[in-house]
Amino acid sequence: MSIITFINEKGGVGKTSVCFNIAWELSKRGRKILMIDMDGQKANLSFFAGVNKDSEISTMLDVFKKNIEIKSAVKNLKENLDIVPADSGVANLDMSAKVSKFRKELETVRASYDFIFIDVNPAPGWGHYLSLSISDYAVVVMLPDIASLEGNKGILETIEEIQETNNSQLKILGIVFNKNNNRTVLAKQVADVAKKISVQHQTKIFETKIRNSVSMSENLISHQGITDYAPSSAVAEDLRNLTDEILDGVK
Repeated sequence: MSIITFINEKGGVGKTSVCFNIAWELSKRGRKILMIDMDGQKANLSFFAGVNKDSEISTMLDVFKKNIEIKSAVKNLKENLDIVPADSGVANLDMSAKVSKFRKELETVRASYDFIFIDVNPAPGWGHYLSLSISDYAVVVMLPDIASLEGNKGILETIEEIQETNNSQLKILGIVFNKNNNRTVLAKQVADVAKKISVQHQTKIFETKIRNSVSMSENLISHQGITDYAPSSAVAEDLRNLTDEILDGVK
């Protein structure tokens, strides 16, 4: 079982969409997936999954603050796909939320899943530290623009710091370009710079770049993965190819 955190320090790059769609595709392939929503600012992963917020739903905040077992916060979405949802309070986690607690709770469900995917909020904070400290891999999602490139540099440095201080097993699985358009000069320039940065940090750019597509917004509103919502689309092909690369990377 592998734990993968999807991350960047810039909002709006579509990391939650990538996380959700890869999890969906893996579940279609018979892998059992648990998604954990640690982005309390928007809780987009929970929304994409179709989880309605109400007082009866337990979240990651309850796991940390009310000491409930993570098993009791797991919601089933479909065959092979579960989620632990978020609420706004998760964005305010502080040092009272312990890495040891998170690791211990995940150990109780580890045997039930092939992958655990964690989606974190963009702003650097304790949620990043918690998630990266217990993860096996990080996937950095970025756009082909300058602002995303700056966020990319910041998170790679954060990952290296956690590797040195708290989680020597953590690996950067790769950097994926989202909403990509290879025909623009800017996209090519950003890709060149990102490749140099990836070499410096001993990681790689995924061969698959996810193309910009209206379908990638529509499928999330429908609470479906793109490979079911628009299976013959170019972007669905991208997500299938990226899924293959991720599986190859964790072997």
